[in-house]
Amino acid sequence: MNMDRISLLPDSILCDILSYLPTKEAVSTSILSRRWRHVWKDLQVLDIDNIRFRYTQEWEARFVSYVNAILAQRNADCPIEKFRLICKEDSEYSLPILTWLDAIIRPHLQELYLYLDLVVGIDLPEAILTFPSLKSLVLKRGDYFDYYPEFPNVYLPSLKNLELDTLCVDPSKLLSGCPVLENLMLIVPDRFYGSYVYIPTIQMPRTLKSLIFEDKSTVDNDINHRVIDTPSLEYLYMKIIAKSKLQVSFSNFPNMVEAHLHIHHEHAVHVPWVPELLLALRETKLLALKHLTTLCFFSGVTFGIPEFPRLLNLELDVPCLNTDFLLNFLHNCHVLEALAVHVWKSDIFRQYYGPAPPTMVPNCVTSHLKSFEFRGYKDSADTRYDIVRELSAIPRGSTTCQLNFIDLNPVKHDLLMLMNDYALEHNIGDLDLLTLILGQIVFQHHHPSLVPPSPFSLTASSSTLALLIAITFLVTLDLDFEIVIDLMQFLVTNLILMQEMFDRIERESG
Repeated sequence: MNMDRISLLPDSILCDILSYLPTKEAVSTSILSRRWRHVWKDLQVLDIDNIRFRYTQEWEARFVSYVNAILAQRNADCPIEKFRLICKEDSEYSLPILTWLDAIIRPHLQELYLYLDLVVGIDLPEAILTFPSLKSLVLKRGDYFDYYPEFPNVYLPSLKNLELDTLCVDPSKLLSGCPVLENLMLIVPDRFYGSYVYIPTIQMPRTLKSLIFEDKSTVDNDINHRVIDTPSLEYLYMKIIAKSKLQVSFSNFPNMVEAHLHIHHEHAVHVPWVPELLLALRETKLLALKHLTTLCFFSGVTFGIPEFPRLLNLELDVPCLNTDFLLNFLHNCHVLEALAVHVWKSDIFRQYYGPAPPTMVPNCVTSHLKSFEFRGYKDSADTRYDIVRELSAIPRGSTTCQLNFIDLNPVKHDLLMLMNDYALEHNIGDLDLLTLILGQIVFQHHHPSLVPPSPFSLTASSSTLALLIAITFLVTLDLDFEIVIDLMQFLVTNLILMQEMFDRIERESG
């Protein structure tokens, strides 16, 4: 006879299990049996969104009743420690968000996640930004909603994780009020995204250990200063648009483990600080330089390459295959174990202005290198076979050394190149740009005899939808075109079922 061992567990353990589920699913366990009827009421983690209520009749009223019932029926003796709320409005029906927040903002609250895409804006409670127990705060917004025209007095003495995504306000006051902040994700949009606030200076807290920083607000020639004086930093992801009046200053990063650089620029003279940044990152163990970052070395200005004594993994996206540049880099990576080179346009020549490399083989190649990936191969299968055969015949100093040829899907290659080539020129965000390019591909598929319109004459969808469409198209790679179109229609009409969409992608591609 089978026993229901899970139901024998104490309520505290059952609640811990249910806390990993969306609250709607956790509440639905109350119908399993009499034992489960009231377990969910002791939950201290609430994860609420209106996604599964949308596209139904009077969904706003149903959603409000649902949230009110949860807050009213739960056990008040079990204080909420983590609260996640995702709300998107389609009309001017006002959701009582402030009432809900007043109910959950209590001394035991440690983590707060808010994604609000509202037609009618609201001012969030100032208590959110003066909460002594809060350890993690995530503020995300949709296309039309600003949290504050400016932040009030801020003091979050326990906050260690902060995520500000597409927040059109100057974050300086908020950052200065977080004395122990360790993890920061800061996304600053360009002036064409919703409301726009000129942010002359952004100074990162010195306590940071992890920083994800995307800044598109510097597209104009206003004076901008970005300060990354964070000596304890271990992880850096930096994507920034560099104009002539942008100033970037930083400290050394002796504890750096992983660094990813996307430095967009029109001219290398706009980024004289890039060599200094590389020098500050010399202690990192993983370094990834994206296409427009490495382009600095091919833009008529001589940029030196510092030594990286601890670098184990190097990823280079290069505009063309230039052996002098590659060898100079390898000669400065003495213990490198993994190298990945991605050639974006192997048929286009770019002049490298650095010095000629030493004639000897780089030390890392003969003594440490374990894997090498070359991405961007375009020749025929026969030529590829000849290359693989010749390389395989070369004696290897290490039995663990690997050589991988990774074909880049040509459609994906063209999409990514269009993104890099036009994003700056047209001041269009990457997500919307992907949707526009995809729209052009759809047009060409259905009207092959007609000249396709410029992708920038099409209407961009919301960033959320653009992201999902882009992921659908880029991740599926070799799916039939009709499947891609079907997935697009699926997203447009049924955006609420994101997880089911990814399951379908796996089935169709596998």
